[in-house]
Amino acid sequence: MCPNSSIYSDEKSRVLVDKTKSGKVRPWREKKIANVDYFELLHILEFKKAERVKDCAEILEYKQNRETGERKLYRVWFCKSRLCPMCNWRRAMKHGIQSQKVVAEVIKQKPTVRWLFLTLTVKNVYDGEELNKSLSDMAQGFRRMMQYKKINKNLVGFMRATEVTINNKDNSYNQHMHS
Repeated sequence: MCPNSSIYSDEKSRVLVDKTKSGKVRPWREKKIANVDYFELLHILEFKKAERVKDCAEILEYKQNRETGERKLYRVWFCKSRLCPMCNWRRAMKHGIQSQKVVAEVIKQKPTVRWLFLTLTVKNVYDGEELNKSLSDMAQGFRRMMQYKKINKNLVGFMRATEVTINNKDNSYNQHMHS
């Protein structure tokens, strides 16, 4: 077991780097720094889950391939907090892989299907109550749109993700939906 770091040394003092299959270094360090910032906010507010967030991805366990010598991430303990930067990063990767599998299966079953990528957005809002109402309105509008005959008749299926980003210049929330 090794302490969290995207680069660390093993017992033979070789530097190990956690990379994707394409060779890109995974941003463990950046995500852990953001995780620590999140922990500090929770700690100040005396939230019970602060300690769990602090320990998120603190220990990374790797297994080594005996034939190639390559090390692969084997086990990690996550806090599973919905706002944790580390957990959100890993969750996004998991959803991306799942989406790729679904798309591959659709292509296999319906090779002539046409694809449409749609992003729906609304005006930014400035507080939590407005954000909640705006997200509810967007979801309701999406459901209504999906009931149109022309859409419903031609639709094989869809994936939908709702995203909220923060505009630090004016402290507003930008809510949008990808489908």
